[in-house]
Amino acid sequence: MIISIGRQTGAGGRELVVKLAKKLGFSYLDQDMLLKKADEIGCFEQMYRFYNETPVNTLLQAISDNEVADETSIKTIKEIYTKLTLGSDYIIMGRCANYFLRGQKDFFSVFLHAPSEFKKARLVSSGISPSKVGDYMSESDNGRARFHRYYTGEEWGGSAFYDLCINTGVCGVDNAVELIEFFITHRL
Repeated sequence: MIISIGRQTGAGGRELVVKLAKKLGFSYLDQDMLLKKADEIGCFEQMYRFYNETPVNTLLQAISDNEVADETSIKTIKEIYTKLTLGSDYIIMGRCANYFLRGQKDFFSVFLHAPSEFKKARLVSSGISPSKVGDYMSESDNGRARFHRYYTGEEWGGSAFYDLCINTGVCGVDNAVELIEFFITHRL
């Protein structure tokens, strides 16, 4: 089974992924592991470019012109994601995994969101300056939304594009882990 986790900055995504992976016995494929696996199958360069949003000027220009990635790029990334996730149970956080892996057997996608004050408190407790936390959240989430729109043409965080959306400010990270496990074991 593959689980993708999309998240707003400060909603507890990293903490949730670590706890969920441990609870379910899944591997968490972070950027470094995905790049390592991509290298093993001969796709390092394509995945590296994808992860690093290069070329930046071209990407930003295309976004400002409301363009999306070309079909060849999208098809290539989808094929790479499919190859990378064969043969084991994985959790992938971000980078359009909900889009590129959608439709595959045993795939489940989640989006985490929370109220600003909840996210700010989490980020400040992690060491981000209270005077900079708002800008940090805004820049990070705006970048994620632009990246997602460029590669998918979809609204990042739009509930129709995920199997489950969770407000971690209401239930907390630990209960969100329980909710995801419940939904996975009870889905049709």
